[in-house]
Amino acid sequence: MSEALETVQQVYALAKRGDHGGLRELIAGDATWYPAKEGAWNPCRDGDTIVKTLVWRSGRANKLRPGEAIDLGDRVVMQLKGKRLDRLGGRGFVPRLFQIVEVRQGKIVRMHDYPRRQDAMAAAGLKA
Repeated sequence: MSEALETVQQVYALAKRGDHGGLRELIAGDATWYPAKEGAWNPCRDGDTIVKTLVWRSGRANKLRPGEAIDLGDRVVMQLKGKRLDRLGGRGFVPRLFQIVEVRQGKIVRMHDYPRRQDAMAAAGLKA
């Protein structure tokens, strides 16, 4: 398991517990998080906003958590699990949401959500 995958799993565990301080240590100050759909919600353009959004998304309302993951060294492509993925940009009869997380020097620097697996795989340079 790479450092990136370990970091992502740790971040989602801290978010579930609402540990703002622990999250802040694992997310770069200039990190970004882009939504699955433009206009669905605003992109997060700094670490503090990402921490707040992660805690909200991982809380009772959505219970967002990582699912199946593909470890690409400094990046992780994963399917997210949780409630109400449709309002977070997920698509389909049973909504699904995918995410690419990039990690550098032990900190998350970029996150991007995708409504379809093939979109996330293409963005990561992989075939779906």
